[in-house]
Amino acid sequence: MAKLVHIFIVAVICILGAIVAVSADLDRNQAVAVLKAKADECKKEVNAKDSDVEELATRKPASTKEGKCLRACLMKKFEVMDENGKFVADVAEKHAAKITDGSAERMKMAREIIDACANIEVSSDHCEAAETYGKCFKDQAAAHGINENYEF
Repeated sequence: MAKLVHIFIVAVICILGAIVAVSADLDRNQAVAVLKAKADECKKEVNAKDSDVEELATRKPASTKEGKCLRACLMKKFEVMDENGKFVADVAEKHAAKITDGSAERMKMAREIIDACANIEVSSDHCEAAETYGKCFKDQAAAHGINENYEF
């Protein structure tokens, strides 16, 4: 169940990347390294502060425009947001498939969460859209019984 949380609260939101929850420690460490590198790139690109990254890491809503843009940048780098600011469900599903360890039950839940958030109305502002998608995934995860008290 915790792996599924990573997929959506961490992954799809790109709040810490889609592949953080890979099973093997080496793969997980590599995924975390990739995520950190992309987060550093995005931090510079959008002029985000350490506090914005901290909100991201602690799964809190972004309190600044730069924090929201950090999330949009990460979503784009992980290709779960397209250049039009829309969520790319099939890419999110591919990320989910990589880390569900072949569990049909977890993949079913992943699809339900993806489907619930795929076509929601979002702002044309990509930063605001990323925040809205993030809230949807967090809410859907909670609705599926996934709480956010997990460790990476």
